[in-house]
Amino acid sequence: MSILNVFFNFWRKASMPLLVGVLMLCYFTLPESVAVHHTESGNPDGFVDKQDLFYMSFGIIIVFNLLWGVLKTQVLKINFAKLNPMSVWAKSPEQLSGLIEGWFNAFLALTNTFLAFVLLGVRRINSTENQKLDFDYNWVLVVGFVLLIILIFILPIRLLFTNPSEEQA
Repeated sequence: MSILNVFFNFWRKASMPLLVGVLMLCYFTLPESVAVHHTESGNPDGFVDKQDLFYMSFGIIIVFNLLWGVLKTQVLKINFAKLNPMSVWAKSPEQLSGLIEGWFNAFLALTNTFLAFVLLGVRRINSTENQKLDFDYNWVLVVGFVLLIILIFILPIRLLFTNPSEEQA
């Protein structure tokens, strides 16, 4: 197992309690009516009940993590040697499994961390007395989505343009 796989596995395991902790922090510190949409001037014009936000967020987090884990398990069961016998990666099933597992762990860890930052942003926006949007958070969304898009394409690019290392074969 490579050092990156160990890192991403740890990050995945640490990101879930972090995300649940941030969600609990938000639940106890948010006002009863949470501002989720603002006008161009920064004044809130869309609100959600705190409990609704909590239960929707918790449901999305749990369902996404469970479905991602099931998908990872099913993809790791695929016999790639039968699927594409000419592939260099298919001839090294242990390295391919390690690569795929590391990618799944990295994607889940990054997604959980991104969701934690989104929840912290919602908490910060709603921590002021009038819930006015006093800071532009668009850059957080853009950076998060760019990182997720890059991560999505890393696995196919690595499979297409690299070969498994010789010393681990």
